[in-house]
Amino acid sequence: MIKPARQTSMSLQTQAAIPDASTTIEPASKSSSPAVGLTPEGCTSRRRRLWDSLRSQCDAIVVSDPAHLIYLANFAPSPFSFRTSGASAALILRPGRATLVADNLLTPYADTAYVDEVAAPVWYNGRESPVGRSETVVEAALATLELSKATRLGIEPARVPAGIVEGSRARRKKLETVDVAPTLRRLRRTKDADELELMHASILAGEAGQAAALALAAPGMTELDVYHIVNQAAIASVGAPVIVYGDFVVSTRGDRTGGPPTQRVIVPGDLFLLDYSVVVGGYRADFTNTFVIGGRPTGAQVELYQACMAALAAAEAALAPGKSGRELDAVARAVFAARGLEANWPSHLGHGLGLEHPEAPFLVREGDDILMPGDVVALEPGLYVAGVGGMRFEHNYLLTDDGCERLTRHQLTLTG
Repeated sequence: MIKPARQTSMSLQTQAAIPDASTTIEPASKSSSPAVGLTPEGCTSRRRRLWDSLRSQCDAIVVSDPAHLIYLANFAPSPFSFRTSGASAALILRPGRATLVADNLLTPYADTAYVDEVAAPVWYNGRESPVGRSETVVEAALATLELSKATRLGIEPARVPAGIVEGSRARRKKLETVDVAPTLRRLRRTKDADELELMHASILAGEAGQAAALALAAPGMTELDVYHIVNQAAIASVGAPVIVYGDFVVSTRGDRTGGPPTQRVIVPGDLFLLDYSVVVGGYRADFTNTFVIGGRPTGAQVELYQACMAALAAAEAALAPGKSGRELDAVARAVFAARGLEANWPSHLGHGLGLEHPEAPFLVREGDDILMPGDVVALEPGLYVAGVGGMRFEHNYLLTDDGCERLTRHQLTLTG
């Protein structure tokens, strides 16, 4: 049964707030906005560009990649809530109409999505043992697709639940599917203003974390302690719980190029490699600095630092639309080669940033990605020399029509 849904606040403690029908279709709530999120204009524009960019026309499109649910609808369930454990959702697009399918426990997040309607099947009502959570979404999605009478269905083959595809095919024997994932990946390369706003919030949080680590990290702390310092500063910057992930390692001997923080105790003179991202509204920037804690860098470490700074400056000067990833990698590699250090750079020059990490374009020695206006990329040359240390330094950039704009402003320094 489909009926207009009541605008209620879902709560397992308030039984009346849980619909009795197995599925409800409700107008999307516009009365409240998330503290940090994309805009309705941005989501609508991206959906329109998706339709306009498809090489094969579709009657309907099913999107289920969590990143694309954010990108096209601002549907971003919090990872810090029990409501999202094991949850899934689907966005069903028809020309001029977007329907989000998400079960009743996800209502707080569906209310902040920018869609035309929400199909909210009841999965758990706090009284009865529920059936499979993903199956509930699949059945509601099939019911919504029935309204479209689609015979050409756009899907993300690696992401869409098989039950939606096979169920649609069982209802329409001549169903054709179109892979829309490559189109979405191309569209995501060019960042819109609302996406850049979220990335700016991530940048501010990342810069706060870097500054706190430089000021407070000290001998006797563990790598995990440094992570706590960064995490606390990032949360304070955003004003909400956020995911902070990346590399938090002592790299004094040059044998560690990254990894999560451990209980390893920092001793005076340790070289600390700090490379991390803060996820804000699904988007993230990327920060790297390497610095000595409780001491001064050695002469050999200073030489590596100077080489990394020269490689970063050379790559930044060459960064522009139309350049290939391999061209830029070659620019930085030439700097290291001139100093006899190329063999000590085993990694890439950089990569794109946004909803994933890393994402296109990839700046690698054998890559063929071509930079374009709207790309946001990280440049992160590094060197790792046994007995001297391992280090990496990074800035993020927005590609403009005729060059680039540096987005990050954190201090790249060997000394705290």
